[in-house]
Amino acid sequence: MKIGKGSCNGTFGELVQGIIDERPFLITFPIQSLRSEASFIPDPTSPELTGVTSKVKAIKAGKLLLNQFDLNGGGKLDIRSNIPIGKGMASSSADIVASMKAIAHSYSLPLTQDIISAIAAKIEPTDGVMYDEVVAYDYIHGDLIERFGVLPPFILVGIDLGGAVNTIEFNQFKKAYDRYDQHLFSEAYHWVREGFSKNEFSLICKATTISARVNQKILRKPYLFEMEKLAHAFQGGIVVAHSGTVVGILIDKNRLNSNEIVFQLSKHLSHLFKNLKKTPFYYSNVTNAKNINFIN
Repeated sequence: MKIGKGSCNGTFGELVQGIIDERPFLITFPIQSLRSEASFIPDPTSPELTGVTSKVKAIKAGKLLLNQFDLNGGGKLDIRSNIPIGKGMASSSADIVASMKAIAHSYSLPLTQDIISAIAAKIEPTDGVMYDEVVAYDYIHGDLIERFGVLPPFILVGIDLGGAVNTIEFNQFKKAYDRYDQHLFSEAYHWVREGFSKNEFSLICKATTISARVNQKILRKPYLFEMEKLAHAFQGGIVVAHSGTVVGILIDKNRLNSNEIVFQLSKHLSHLFKNLKKTPFYYSNVTNAKNINFIN
C-alpha cells in the first residue's frame, strides 16, 4: 500500500443529452482544465473510510470499491476540485472517479472504466467522465454506448446563469420528450458521429444546438434564441448543461481570428446577461481555462 493519487476531468454540460428508443444517453463534453484531484492515505488498522462530509458520494464510491475487492482496511480521502458545484459540470461524478482512482492506485487494484461506471451508477446518474475522450454514455445505467475520440481544437465562451440544480432530484422526473424530440436526438447523434468521422467541426456544433433547443422544454435557458443567433454569426453552436446552469457558445479554435471572436462573444454575452452581473469565461482544449480557481 502507498498514498494513492487520482484525477478526473469535469465537463461543460453535454454536447447532446436525451433519449433514443427510450434509452437515456448523453454525449460528453470533457474539459481537461476542470479537475478533481483525490489523494488517499490508507490505514489498515481502521475499517473506516473518512473524508470531508461534503464529499459523501465519493466516500461511498470508495467504500463500494473496497468491498468489491474484499478489502477491509480504511483510510482518509482528500479531494480538491476547481469544478463548480450544482452547475452541470460533473463535479460529483469527477470526485467519485478521482476517489476510486486514488484508492486503486494505493492498493494497486486492476481498476477498469467498466468497474468505475458500475459503481458510479449505483450512487447517482453519472456523467461518463471516467472516459477522457468524447463518448456516448447511458448516464442512468452506467453503460458505454460509443467512443468518438478527442474533440477538434475548440473554444467555448460560457456564462453561469446562477443558482444550482440537484442532479439526483432532477433525474427522478420523467422527461416529457415526444416522438419528434427523439427524432431530433437521433439527428443530433448522427451529426456528432459525422462530425468526428469527417473532422467537420460545424457538424458537431449543429448537433449541440439541436440538443440545446430540445432541452428548453425541460430546463429553460433564458435568451437561448439570441445566443443561437450570436453563435450562427460566428459559425459556432450552443452548448448547455442539460441539468445545470451553464450555457455557452462553441467555436472552432482553428479560425484565424479566434482570439477576436472570444473578445466579441464575451462582450455580447456580458451585455445580454448584464442583469446577472457575471463575467463570461472560456475554456479550450488548446489554452487554459479562465476565471476558474481551485475550491475546497
